[in-house]
Amino acid sequence: MYLGLDAGNSKTVAFLCRADGSVAGVGRTGCGDIYGVGDIRQAVRAVTGCIEQALDSAGVAAAQVHSAAFRMAGVDWPEDAEFWRQTLGEARPELRRISVLNDGFAPIRCGEPTGVAVAVTAGTGSAIAGRGPDGHEWSLSWWGQDRLGATGIGQEALSALFLSELGIGQAASADPRRGEPARSGPAGRAGSPLPPRDDDRSAVLWDALLRRYGEPSPRDLLHSLTRRQDRRPWQDKGLAAPVVLQAAADGDPVASRIVHRHAVRTAEYARAAAIRCGFDVRRGGIPVVLAGPVLSAAPPVFAEALIGELQRAVPGCRPVPASLPPVAGAALDALAEAGIPVTAEVLAALAESLPDPGLLQT
Repeated sequence: MYLGLDAGNSKTVAFLCRADGSVAGVGRTGCGDIYGVGDIRQAVRAVTGCIEQALDSAGVAAAQVHSAAFRMAGVDWPEDAEFWRQTLGEARPELRRISVLNDGFAPIRCGEPTGVAVAVTAGTGSAIAGRGPDGHEWSLSWWGQDRLGATGIGQEALSALFLSELGIGQAASADPRRGEPARSGPAGRAGSPLPPRDDDRSAVLWDALLRRYGEPSPRDLLHSLTRRQDRRPWQDKGLAAPVVLQAAADGDPVASRIVHRHAVRTAEYARAAAIRCGFDVRRGGIPVVLAGPVLSAAPPVFAEALIGELQRAVPGCRPVPASLPPVAGAALDALAEAGIPVTAEVLAALAESLPDPGLLQT
């Protein structure tokens, strides 16, 4: 048996596979990110509990696992990987061969079976990692200075909503280079001779955001996100992302700018990953695996924008949508690390034995 585990903030999922790639057992628990929990023991329980579930559902013992690949949010520094190696060694000493990497590596074999590629994941958060032609590995981790993924898109949209309510949104003041006067809040705009600003045109977006959160006003929504007691978890900011993507597809100017900015910065980070992994970005042909619900969402405005920006940042790159969930990539890593080639037959066997999609939904 070969174990692949993908630990994130929203969920931790494990696949236990046979040597032919078929899935024999699965597990799912909560947050497995040691940076994303109040008590590190919560993450440990999530990961070890997920392993237990996978073993139990397959009806096998841990000693039967020949190789295990752990791809985990929060493995950002060498000491994080060492923590998990020690913790897993104590919790499951029967596991004879384990590897521990950031979860950004999980999708690589889901689009490039050789394991040599850059992977861009846009889910609740964002992860970017790569493995170069000489085997060198690099992940963005804390080098990323932007909140990307669903929470990043959502946070930017919510900020725009709240600033617009104050009349000081991104487009709330006239361009000072043109010598035009600034306009104050909504009441001051009604009779203004100036053209409608983007904030005015985004009334439909603001209403859609309030409906998404079930709040009657921007004040109530802001309160729900910031109050001292019973505040919404930070992950709830990601609930705004589908609203933003739909609004961008419908031509909303604020939503379109948000999507474009996130695509530009994500592509820049992907280029940095390619260079640090040892790819020659001048030669072209670099596989870039695209994974995560934001990149597979409909309408595909973010995926389309990102592909366009990738071609500018990494000319001639080869964007490849992930054909399997990231946890499957972790399982494929476990097979490859044990010397089993990731062939078309292995990929087909894994794809044909995937569990119910509900197990993988955030």
